[in-house]
Amino acid sequence: MNGSFWRKAAMVSVCLLMGCNPGELPQSGGLEGPRLAGSLGAKKSPQKAEASRFPLKLRIPIQDFFPEGIAHSADGTFYVGSYSTGTVLRQRPGNFHFEPFLPANGRAIAGMKVEDSTRTLWLCELDLTQATPGGLKAYDLHTGRLRGFWPFPVEGGCNDLTLDSQGNVYATDTFLGVVRRLKKGASQLETWASDPERFMAPPGYPGLNGIAWDNGSVYVVKYDSGDLFRIGINPNGSAGTITRITTDSPLGFPDGILMLSPGVLLVVDNDNGQFKRVDLSGDSGHVSVLATGFDNPTTVALHDGDAFIVESQFDHFFGIDQTPPDVPFTVKRVWLR
Repeated sequence: MNGSFWRKAAMVSVCLLMGCNPGELPQSGGLEGPRLAGSLGAKKSPQKAEASRFPLKLRIPIQDFFPEGIAHSADGTFYVGSYSTGTVLRQRPGNFHFEPFLPANGRAIAGMKVEDSTRTLWLCELDLTQATPGGLKAYDLHTGRLRGFWPFPVEGGCNDLTLDSQGNVYATDTFLGVVRRLKKGASQLETWASDPERFMAPPGYPGLNGIAWDNGSVYVVKYDSGDLFRIGINPNGSAGTITRITTDSPLGFPDGILMLSPGVLLVVDNDNGQFKRVDLSGDSGHVSVLATGFDNPTTVALHDGDAFIVESQFDHFFGIDQTPPDVPFTVKRVWLR
């Protein structure tokens, strides 16, 4: 895939607005992934994949699922959301099969995070036709009961989210170019950070995408331009200075991001099928490619020190590739240690 992916997908989105067996299967688009870059895989012995550790792939044998968001809880449970149906599946530790957690609702699930301290699954939900508002939702991890819904403007789009150490939730609005915040205990979202000149994308294109909190700052990436920004947090909680981080090589088309450790950012490059690491130093960052060969990867979660990356196969969902998607859909593991 290349930059033409979202140009074609944008045309499909405009059309929508106008009304107009589990196993090792080949990846669509000629990809053979994931392939470990450099010597990343040399540090891991085969025995490390045994015992209580999850397998190299998590499999979703549902033809129309098209996964996008993934979240992971402290007890080892994975949650994966469907961009096509709104279903959320759950895979518990020691279980090699997903089970239903939230039923289909005809909407799209994007970014997801688990807040272990409150046993809450936070997620971004969208109406891809933009006929009704999407927004931020919270569900009880025990019961699946809806705890709250905080709508975005109908023309906006909740894309991804992160939480800080105080329990405040930050979410990117991909179409309106702002970061929204739900302050802990608040009843309404607020527009927390905005920069129309740098955050907005052309109509129909995804702009602000992945978001991550790290030690008093929030990092966001912009899909269409590949830009990475750091947003400071003032002592009163308001957004501080917005700084563009200069990287020594392009991030490509960044989707989900996640902090691996202080100053170390993991980035999923969707259109190029790559998984990257950014070592931050002041206002600059060193980019290294950890693995390649993914089929439209979207988001990443960490478990047992390793990365689990969703392959969305969005080229099939948006009709760019007219053939059926490869089933099962997969969440692929990349060894990080």
